[in-house]
Amino acid sequence: MTDCIIEISGLTKMYKSKAAVRNLDLRVYRGEIVGIIGRNGAGKSTLLKMIGGLVYPTSGELHFFNRAAAGDQSFFERMGVLIEHPGLYPNISAYENLKLLAIAYGLSDRELTVGKLLKLVGLDPKNTAKVKSYSLGMKQRLGIAVALLGSPDVLILDEPMNGLDPQGIVEIRQLILELNAAGLTILISSHILEELSKIATKYAIIHQGEFAEVISKEELQQRCEERIELETEEAREVLPVLERELNVTKYKVVDSRTVYIYDRHVHIRQIVKVLSQQGIMIDSIARHKQSLEQYFLERTESAGERHD
Repeated sequence: MTDCIIEISGLTKMYKSKAAVRNLDLRVYRGEIVGIIGRNGAGKSTLLKMIGGLVYPTSGELHFFNRAAAGDQSFFERMGVLIEHPGLYPNISAYENLKLLAIAYGLSDRELTVGKLLKLVGLDPKNTAKVKSYSLGMKQRLGIAVALLGSPDVLILDEPMNGLDPQGIVEIRQLILELNAAGLTILISSHILEELSKIATKYAIIHQGEFAEVISKEELQQRCEERIELETEEAREVLPVLERELNVTKYKVVDSRTVYIYDRHVHIRQIVKVLSQQGIMIDSIARHKQSLEQYFLERTESAGERHD
């Protein structure tokens, strides 16, 4: 994947003397779903507003499609943005909401476009019910339809699942995956890593306005995968024994003394037995399974210590 469509470098936003975000670097490639995760007040919304053109950065650089965004507002027209709550007219239907906005955008074939968008997000174009009677999930769907007017290249969603019931979360999640499969690049913020883990291809963990870590889905899964952590005098002596006697093929040498074993068929007692038979001393051995929430807390806590 080499098609970088968004690149931010040293992005900082100050509100008087307080930095909402500082020195953020991130590259977003075409087709990715990038999860921006952090606690409330960490800077997620500010970052997305700057990328979406709703807030100007104090310093730093924004590049879209390998060109600087400064002074060229046309780039932001290629962004579909849903930040916080969708701005909807409560006393008219979903169809009428979208049609009014389509007129304001100067879109041709408005009726066809509006009908297709509503069907895409799972709403009935013929439903004449007023938006004020909609559930929160239906309003979020309509908000996403609004963001999709104009056929953007990038969709920016700020906490789209916040406050939804379990069914609503499932529906919005499925919609996001369908939009991504159709070619949209998506940036989505949340404070719930468990939910983002079901859709994101990359994660940017933000804490106190700074990125604590940017990590791919594959890297995160590997770090949180169940494993046996083995520590011995010399890791190189252990590997041939594990491969020959226990058919271990999935492992990672962390350092000269530590090996992570990912094979599910191997038990700790088997490892202890075969290594003891070979005269190899074990300093420590334990099964490890880290939840996504634990991983997130560790990253943000370590980032917080760097600020202190």
